[in-house]
Amino acid sequence: MCVILICPPKVRPKLETLKACHTANPHGAGVGWRQGEKVHWQKNLGPQEVDALIAKLEGELVIHFRWASVGGVNPRLCHPFPVNQEASTKLEGSAQRLLFHNGTWSGHREALKFVEKKQKRIVHGAMSDTRVIALLVDHLRDHAVLRNIDGRFVLFSAETTELYGAWKTWDGMHVSNLGFLYEVERRERRERWGEEKYEQLGLWNGRQS
Repeated sequence: MCVILICPPKVRPKLETLKACHTANPHGAGVGWRQGEKVHWQKNLGPQEVDALIAKLEGELVIHFRWASVGGVNPRLCHPFPVNQEASTKLEGSAQRLLFHNGTWSGHREALKFVEKKQKRIVHGAMSDTRVIALLVDHLRDHAVLRNIDGRFVLFSAETTELYGAWKTWDGMHVSNLGFLYEVERRERRERWGEEKYEQLGLWNGRQS
């Protein structure tokens, strides 16, 4: 399903929250933040790596945990993607705008053909629906197209944070969904009762994270 956390300047998720998001969406996390006149990103991170990174960052930031769908499990398909002509799959970099997506879009194949035909080129590298959407937004020079695509989006620039779709608030953050709360609650129960009692009740599956 994926999950996106938008963290205000003075709010950072606890490590336990990051671990819960990872357990629910285990195919790589990415972080976007502002620095200077650009936005920067790192991705293909685990929860501890996210925790260490965001502790060093100031200001608003965006965190994405991926559940692989289109494109399969691939570090380069973690979010975000820069909104530019290449929508690079590099694991870190900087750009004018970044795109994060929670959802799946069935129209990505036709959209990619449209972009390639209009630009008279072939886009190379690993491909997902979200990367195609970043290419499409850049080609159209109009991010309003995001209103017509299924899912929830963050368009993150040095000046603005634009949200599309239905968002929720939780623990001082905007979140794209609350599916990870099951893992948060499970961890809290385990800590409260202790792992031994938890196992006796048949509720502990032995996973470590």
